[in-house]
Amino acid sequence: MMDEMMDQKIVTQVTAAIIRQDDKILICQRDNTGSCPMLWEFPGGKQEEGESLEECLVRECQEELGVTIQVDEVFAESRYTYGDNEMCFTFFESRIIEGELERMVHRNIRWLRAEELGLYTFCPVDVEVVERLGSDHIINTENNFNSVHGVNF
Repeated sequence: MMDEMMDQKIVTQVTAAIIRQDDKILICQRDNTGSCPMLWEFPGGKQEEGESLEECLVRECQEELGVTIQVDEVFAESRYTYGDNEMCFTFFESRIIEGELERMVHRNIRWLRAEELGLYTFCPVDVEVVERLGSDHIINTENNFNSVHGVNF
């Protein structure tokens, strides 16, 4: 019993926002410390105890960007493993409903057209989302994405 408990991975829920405005998508560059230094990502973060995924994403965008967002439908879900920690990422379509963007924790923030996303180097978990955003067709991601709205990615 104890061995089974020790073999179980910790699953951390992480949210990310695909924030769209005027046909552009917001991306953020991580600083030069921690995981994925200097790489680009979609804003978001880890779910805290007692909050929903949507509440987590609203909080993270307020903390990181100084804006309030409307969280809409799920765009994609993905799992990624860092050592013994398994991360379950949920990417939500989102839009800013209040506030002006501030760069509070990121090195840079940029608005890009979907076809420009491929010009930037993203954290590994974001790469397939970037590819999907930049393409007009659904890509085969070798089952890294779960089914969302009845469509298998």
